[in-house]
Amino acid sequence: MDEPESARCRAILGVSVGASTEELERAFMKKNFGLIKNGSAAEREELRAAYEALAAQRRSEGLPQRTVQPIAAGATVTAGQMAVPVKPVPYVPRTPAPMAFSLLAFDNWRVNVIVPPLLLGLTWLLNRSPLEFFLRGFQVWMHEFGHATAAWMCGRRALPLPLGWTPVEDEYSPFVYFGLLLLFIILFGAGWKERKVWPMLAAVVLAGVQFHMTWRMPERRQEFWWGAFGGVGGEFYLSALLMAFFFVELPEKFRWGACRYVFFLIGATAFLHITGFWEQVNRGLQDIPFGSMINGEDDQGGDMNKLLDAYGWTRTDIRHRYFILGRWCWAGLGLVYASFALRLNRIPDKIVASLNREGGGNGGQPQ
Repeated sequence: MDEPESARCRAILGVSVGASTEELERAFMKKNFGLIKNGSAAEREELRAAYEALAAQRRSEGLPQRTVQPIAAGATVTAGQMAVPVKPVPYVPRTPAPMAFSLLAFDNWRVNVIVPPLLLGLTWLLNRSPLEFFLRGFQVWMHEFGHATAAWMCGRRALPLPLGWTPVEDEYSPFVYFGLLLLFIILFGAGWKERKVWPMLAAVVLAGVQFHMTWRMPERRQEFWWGAFGGVGGEFYLSALLMAFFFVELPEKFRWGACRYVFFLIGATAFLHITGFWEQVNRGLQDIPFGSMINGEDDQGGDMNKLLDAYGWTRTDIRHRYFILGRWCWAGLGLVYASFALRLNRIPDKIVASLNREGGGNGGQPQ
């Protein structure tokens, strides 16, 4: 590592020329803690790269923990009674030590590219093994949460039950609406504090969708979403969202590093099942699932029955529209995967970091 690069790394860490390994580590921990609260992922990565580079330089040079004056080439040093000339040593540039491959690391290119396809393949194998029977519970929960989340976004009380039934109250509930809005505000505030763009964007989008579904959508349309379409539809888009959020670094208080693996497997289990099933329905290899889980196929209050009788859908509409919804979910997952694999997700973080530096950085605090 040449002197200009070394000086740049020291400036990032805020250490002097003769800093020891312990001083480098203390400076890194102090700076990194500050960036966790008020910095971006790009700034933390730059800080870690500077620390790794200086630490690797110290280890490779084997210098003592103090500043050593260099000896010019051509000078002589005394060894006993003899004067020994110092020969010039050719400079060999040293590259910084690579960052450790961590499965809990966000914005790690290898994690984002390699891990999701492996998890998806593992889920595919599990869905075709005897363990598939035990995974059906996740699909039922995803269906009921599809009804419940649509009702919550419309300001209605709903309780998703694992028995295949979600009771929804007909009347608007201020507690549900403002309670959900408070959660979105907390998510936005945590993202703002830690300079994470994606949680802030998700909070704004969800709050906007909630406002539209509660105050702008007609009541009959609301009932369509939480009473008929949202169950099977939720199996598609909720499971796809669980998989997509694997890439998103949520604020520290959400402890999303390890939990995202669990939620990805749950989402992938439900998503592969529902997309595969409706592909077969669209090709005529499976029947449309009329009726309900509790009362069987003769229940006229089932989701598909409501779409057919109350909302004027045909059997062809049911087959085709759910099949197309699955294709759109696949396309969305592919777009998210490509964006993070190509590191296009860093663009918003860099913009925020640039604006933060121009505005004084970290709320006016020194970097």
